[in-house]
Amino acid sequence: MLALPFKMTVLGLGAVGQRMLAQAAVRDDFTVVAGFDVSAEAVALTQSEYPNVHCYASAEQAVSASDCDVVYVAAPPLQHAELVRLATSYRKVVLCEKPLGIDVQDSTTLAQDMQHSGLGHAVNFVFASAPAVHRLQLDIAHSADTVQHIHIRLHFHQWPRPFQAHALWLNGAAQGGFTREVTSHFIYLLFRLFGSVHVDAVQGMRPNLDAAETQLSAFMRAGHIPVTLVATTGGDSQDMVRASLLGKHTEWRLEDWYKLVRLDSQHPAGISLVQDADPRTATYQGQLDQLACMMQGQAHSLPNFETALRVQQVVEDLLDRTKPPAL
Repeated sequence: MLALPFKMTVLGLGAVGQRMLAQAAVRDDFTVVAGFDVSAEAVALTQSEYPNVHCYASAEQAVSASDCDVVYVAAPPLQHAELVRLATSYRKVVLCEKPLGIDVQDSTTLAQDMQHSGLGHAVNFVFASAPAVHRLQLDIAHSADTVQHIHIRLHFHQWPRPFQAHALWLNGAAQGGFTREVTSHFIYLLFRLFGSVHVDAVQGMRPNLDAAETQLSAFMRAGHIPVTLVATTGGDSQDMVRASLLGKHTEWRLEDWYKLVRLDSQHPAGISLVQDADPRTATYQGQLDQLACMMQGQAHSLPNFETALRVQQVVEDLLDRTKPPAL
């Protein structure tokens, strides 16, 4: 049995790595002991804000020399498989950022290897630990109404988003784009709620073959329920991140990542179903709660690599259908 606090190494000290550092810093059951990033600026920021975190010259040193219990892989997606395999070679528990990877065949092998390793492993999808999603499941289960259609609407006036503007890879087709970075969370949500996702039709746009998508619309099915997805960038309007689950008389609206509203005849203007004063922090702290359960061999809600692979397969299917046909 691992001793508390669990010691964590963070590989990738950009925006999401910094978020993990901040969330772990307020807990008693996790302590970040080591980090690595190729960016000197990211390392300098980490050393300034978290002087107890030892930043190593290589990812391997950060894993091997730190005596950590768990490795959080927060690097860009093309590095995920390599860093996960590094962590497992030292028999570490792994929490990997989404998407699991880019190459579906390699991710299939990786998921199989992780299953056979016996090591704890999970992929970070925000809706795995969000109080709003837990409440959504309960509310749907206890409703006399049933979900008949799902509409997902995503819009970003700037891509990459301002807090990730330094991450230029997010604007490239090789590993970036909002479908991998954001839509993947909603594909995971569909799997969690309804068990399966099938893509029927896709229309997408990208400035050139090397650029990330700027628009993507799709017709899908989650279980037997039709799903429409519309995702866009540009303009001067506010960003929108929303999933509307529509019944005959009820709408459940999951928006801005952490908020859940139900609209029905009794609440035509909507009633909030999440009472947390700070649902964003509650969601990220919930992720670490679930990771702690996994570390202790207890039941948890974090998706394993097999589930993340299913999400990746849908995401890459969506993106493949935006590519122009070969001449």
